[in-house]
Amino acid sequence: MRLKNVAALTAVGVFLTLATLLAYSQPVHDHVALAQEQSSDANSNQPLSNTSDGVIVSLIAPPTVYANDLTTIQMKVVDEKSGAPLTHVDWAIVVRDPIGNLVYKTTTAHSHAGMMDFKYAFWMAGKNTISLTASSIGPKMMGMDVPAMAQTRTLVSGDPMMGWKKDPVSDFGSRTYEFPVYVLAEKQTRTISGSEPGTSINVEMDTNSPQVVAGKPVTLVFTVTNGKDNSMVTHPDMQLTFKQGTSIISRSSDKGGMMAMSGAYHGHTGVMTATLIFPTTGHYFVDADLSSLPVSNLMFGTASTRFDVHVVAPTGVSTENISGSEPAPNTVNVLGIEAPFFAPNSINVKAGTTIYFVNTDGNIHTVTSVKAGTQDPDGTFDSNMIKPGQTFTYKFDKPGTYNYICTIHPHMHGTINVS
Repeated sequence: MRLKNVAALTAVGVFLTLATLLAYSQPVHDHVALAQEQSSDANSNQPLSNTSDGVIVSLIAPPTVYANDLTTIQMKVVDEKSGAPLTHVDWAIVVRDPIGNLVYKTTTAHSHAGMMDFKYAFWMAGKNTISLTASSIGPKMMGMDVPAMAQTRTLVSGDPMMGWKKDPVSDFGSRTYEFPVYVLAEKQTRTISGSEPGTSINVEMDTNSPQVVAGKPVTLVFTVTNGKDNSMVTHPDMQLTFKQGTSIISRSSDKGGMMAMSGAYHGHTGVMTATLIFPTTGHYFVDADLSSLPVSNLMFGTASTRFDVHVVAPTGVSTENISGSEPAPNTVNVLGIEAPFFAPNSINVKAGTTIYFVNTDGNIHTVTSVKAGTQDPDGTFDSNMIKPGQTFTYKFDKPGTYNYICTIHPHMHGTINVS
């Protein structure tokens, strides 16, 4: 009896392997459908499913997916009427990036109880597409009988190994669906302990581009928050080292003690940026060594962490910083601490015009009206802190000349002339 059981299980394994390899060459009846688009929020993925002739195929991606993060994609196939999974289903999986390049493919995936997972790190931000083909295993393959327990069945018994005798056959053929997965620009967060007992900080690295492209400038944005309550950590210093393997392409000055006397990246509000060009494709490391200062609101001491950057070849997708683009009408781009600070730095509008101040820099800034020739706020308007990518609006109803600055970087100044 034991020999017969071993032989039976071996036969099942052979047929499952053959099914996986050959199911896609069989003359099955195909049904092709496009999954319904999710909500208009293209930054969040929702569970998606599609139904065709009594079979439901669904896909679940994490609500938020960042480029180059290893992401688990969950899929399942069930009977529409009973909701029970379908056993012994073959899968073909294809992933295409936002510009249509095929970046992942397998045609030999197989699920025994209707569930199929795989992991993939989407390298490009935007709307990626996953094409799924689910195929059943029928009673015949290569002219031979497929064992009854190896055929696709509706798993109403809940036991794929012992309940197959009473589970109905479900030879549904093949179903192909396409599902969107929305991917955000690369972001990595590390939570690390400070050298001071009981302290921790979150260090986040984000980019201003959908992907990091060899030979093109990219801005990396580092944000430091308190590990306990996520509040911004003021006045941290940071030393950065950019490496490819053992080769260093850029490095801050040596720290030289508690305070970086020879210079460091510094975040008055906990946000620091570095713009550079990665010369070649491949995998890079970014080592960050942080320290608090006597004026910091969290005395964490020192802390170190490492980030990964995946650099790809140029693909024709523009990755230029939007701060260099021509502003839209009645829009002022907040450029940063380098002149001209704002674009346009001086703008002429009619009374009743609403101006949109868009922070296109990687740092936090303010737009605060001041008395002419001073850095003293006059109370007309004040944006408070504008994070990267955020917009502050103000309607100028009265004619006059309005001077404004960034209160974090007071040398940044601009003018609004209203007639």
